[in-house]
Amino acid sequence: MNNIKNSARLIAHTLLSHAKQKEEITDEIILNIIDRVEATMSSVGQSIDKIELFEILVADFSIGKGSITEMNGDITPWLYSRKDEINWELWSRYKSYMYEKDPSFPINDLDDFTDKILDKCYNPKETGSWDRRGMVVGHVQSGKTSNYVGLINKATDAGYKVIIVIAGTISSLRRQTQERIDEGFIGRSSSAYINNNGENRIIGAGKYKVNTDIYSLTSSYYRTGDEGDFDRKVANRLNIPIGKNPIVFVIKKNKSILENLIDWFSKDSNIRIVNGQPKLFDVPALIIDDEADAASVNATKDINDIKAINKLIRTLLNVFDQNTFVGYTATPYANLFIPQDFNDELTTVVKGKTYFIGEDLFPKDFIINIIAPKNYIGAAKIFGLENPITGESHEPLNVFRVIDDYDPPFFKTINKNNKDDLPEYLPESLETALKSFILTCAIRRLRGHKKKHNSMLVHVALYVKWIDRVASLVNKRMKVFKNYISANDSQFLKELEELFLNDFLPTTENVIENIDYKDSRIELHDWEGVKAELKKAASKIDVRAVHGTRSTTNLEYHNIDEIDYSRYEEGLSVIAVGGGRLARGITLEGLSTSYYLRTTRMYDSLMQMGRWFGYRPGYVDLCRLYTTETIYEWFNHITMATEEMRYDFDEMTTRNLKPKDFTLKVRNHHGLLAITSVAKLFWAQNIKISFSGHNPQTYLLFKDQKSIQNNFNNLKNLFERLGFPKDENIITKRKKVRYLLYRNIQIDALTDFIENYKINIPSINNQIISDYIKNQNTCNNIREWNICIVSNTGEKALLYDEGVIKNPENRTEYDTQKYKLSANGKEIELVCSVRNQTEPGDLYKITKNQIDDIVDRQVDLLENGTGSIKERRANESKGLLLIYALDERGTTNVENGIPIIGYSLHFPKIENEVQVSYSATIKEELDLEPMEDDDNSENE
Repeated sequence: MNNIKNSARLIAHTLLSHAKQKEEITDEIILNIIDRVEATMSSVGQSIDKIELFEILVADFSIGKGSITEMNGDITPWLYSRKDEINWELWSRYKSYMYEKDPSFPINDLDDFTDKILDKCYNPKETGSWDRRGMVVGHVQSGKTSNYVGLINKATDAGYKVIIVIAGTISSLRRQTQERIDEGFIGRSSSAYINNNGENRIIGAGKYKVNTDIYSLTSSYYRTGDEGDFDRKVANRLNIPIGKNPIVFVIKKNKSILENLIDWFSKDSNIRIVNGQPKLFDVPALIIDDEADAASVNATKDINDIKAINKLIRTLLNVFDQNTFVGYTATPYANLFIPQDFNDELTTVVKGKTYFIGEDLFPKDFIINIIAPKNYIGAAKIFGLENPITGESHEPLNVFRVIDDYDPPFFKTINKNNKDDLPEYLPESLETALKSFILTCAIRRLRGHKKKHNSMLVHVALYVKWIDRVASLVNKRMKVFKNYISANDSQFLKELEELFLNDFLPTTENVIENIDYKDSRIELHDWEGVKAELKKAASKIDVRAVHGTRSTTNLEYHNIDEIDYSRYEEGLSVIAVGGGRLARGITLEGLSTSYYLRTTRMYDSLMQMGRWFGYRPGYVDLCRLYTTETIYEWFNHITMATEEMRYDFDEMTTRNLKPKDFTLKVRNHHGLLAITSVAKLFWAQNIKISFSGHNPQTYLLFKDQKSIQNNFNNLKNLFERLGFPKDENIITKRKKVRYLLYRNIQIDALTDFIENYKINIPSINNQIISDYIKNQNTCNNIREWNICIVSNTGEKALLYDEGVIKNPENRTEYDTQKYKLSANGKEIELVCSVRNQTEPGDLYKITKNQIDDIVDRQVDLLENGTGSIKERRANESKGLLLIYALDERGTTNVENGIPIIGYSLHFPKIENEVQVSYSATIKEELDLEPMEDDDNSENE
């Protein structure tokens, strides 16, 4: 950090330390302090970058910081009693390196988080045999590598001697992880050291001197494959003794690599044979499993039937008499269902030696959930998900752009019958996405990001031939676009201008209005300013094909170089065209534009798609996700289930429950209905579903006339069955009917309404919900069920006209839409509620995924109740069905003259619930695997 910047930071800290004594530091307080700092610095002739100083101070004072929640078994804390005696030299240099690399990096938060994780690991100074298994659950692209590199530094300072990082299943990811380990932990190039006779090429944290030498027996070196992965010949040549200096390995989840590593350890001079098995004593080992949900989990019912990777990781752990295993993942489903039983007599043979396999990888000792900070752009912000505890929600960020024109030239299903019919041109939607990326690169230059990396992801197919052809087509089209820009082609510039004015400007306005944190670099620009940067921005864009085929003999497109951002000090702008290797592998830095088509199993594809989530400082408004409506909605379902499970976890930690209790909770979560991959596991054949404390709601509605008519008839039949409400249950507001409330209704009326409702949301299975309600009623677990039909009391309906920008100020006033219900010879007129859809589509998606209103959720509760709505509902043991008749004009292409019916169902929390057992069924279209992945040249 330069002297001027550091002086400004110190002045700000002094001023903020006084402010902190009086009140909590906020964005607004920091901005006011920066104005004072600017005045002070300008008085001595120095200027500061106010935006950069703001980002530094937000990190320093942990504004909008994340947090962690912990669930553990019987773990005795040890770290804080040892803190003073540990020399934290490696952590200190990593901290200095990260701060110099990015002063806005939240290093104080990382310090706090890694302390808590290390405290759950075993104390490496503890004598005797020990084994600990844990898991850290983060978010997709939320900085987990920085987290475990920080943990590794601290663990080594504390006394761990062997560090093994198992870095995914593909070489590019392993090499990328090795580079991060080199920079943040070892401090020198592992490739130079191993391949150049001990060359000490200092990189990253290595510029800060420490007394500890760290040796890596793997490197980032590659020539044709992944020569830097573990090799016994290299390890023997280096001859680094185990147990003295810290040793680190970064390896793939690969059968031969794991076998070679186990065999190499078994030949160490410190090995002792115990019960016929090689065992390495008194060498504390920390094993990090990156992407712990991939390949590591043994998805078989029989604990004696063990898949190769799972078996070898367990065997590797069992070689060490002292080990801690920590899995890192953003999608923990499979890990939570690892059997806790194991056969302790089970053995395997590796390279002629017999080993005990040991217990499975279930995180029996601890699970840590990392709650993302405010500036993390994940599912909650993209989809506008509601926090079920606070009820807080936000408008979804307007970044989704639907693809509906890709077949042809691409196919909806690529299989053995058409895989050789390669595309001859690009769909218009992909050309629009390319133009969008050009604009993004230009706008980022205006925002001071000229040396920042920019990335675009194009994921159309898994076949190498398809990847090759699409990359070639993209490259040809980009050359044409670049030529247009260089020649100032008026037609092309007009197309870019229209895209900027009709898409980028309104989206930036939407983001500024709806994000819940301060990002001073996000600002509105004029076209002339953007136009001036187009030439420089476009000229830097490079198109790369990402696959494992190294020979270009049979390829059209030869630009297959590894995407190595570290080689581009002036910033790399890259369009990466790839398949599974791209989706599962490398991190695309500065990722802003994604063009994504379904290619294989829905769960796998969607969860990998989420990797474009992350931190987008200064350009979240420029991000675009081009995908199909089906992919978008199913990803929505899965992430909603994931977010709910996170809240379940946080709730259970307050009750001091253990990981095995969380496993049971997740297994019985109705959100599993949305998750294809998990349903394939053996235990899914007989899941017991829980709705205790949950709120299923029809946020995604059919728009066809038959379904709409069915659901409206369903409401009319329910009203006739319940009868005309008593006067005291017709609740008015502003002299208009607001609620028709029915208390303590017959269960059959409720369950018949649910069973007859037409819906297609994976987490809402009509029969399962109905059976669950009946079971709780039989056991008297819910004191009463209430139904409330909600009517609108507004004077006008505020609706969006076709084609307008979806901002609240652009809504138009119309007369409200009315409808009538009749029973007992009487009729009542009600008014439709308005729920505007934010983007066009075949289904009617409710804004914020929230059909009901927080006031409506307490309509049947006692007025003088205390606590949250959920707590009150649990105390009063009342279930509630809220029914909404929605104005059809809230969505597009519907003109039936009848309301669209939706509902929200609120279950009280039940202590002794009777869960519904069912056999899992898979949505057929999502279980298809139409395309093989032939990108396997590295035998991965």
